[in-house]
Amino acid sequence: ELAELREKYLRVYLTPEARYRLNNLKLVGNETANVLEDKIFELAINGKLDHQISDEELKDLLSKMQANKREFKIVW
Repeated sequence: ELAELREKYLRVYLTPEARYRLNNLKLVGNETANVLEDKIFELAINGKLDHQISDEELKDLLSKMQANKREFKIVW
């Protein structure tokens, strides 16, 4: 039931292009997509989203999340 509710909110609060991008990221196994999906669902449930998230906004969110990750460099 929670999965159905989650999908419903994501359909409402993401434009079709943004939903397509997020689904593609999930298909390739990108964990960032799941974290972002959780955050969007949480904001929607708490009533803090007042507009649909566009593809451009989603790209910005993804790039900000990727910037927070550390890069590890192994030198041989």
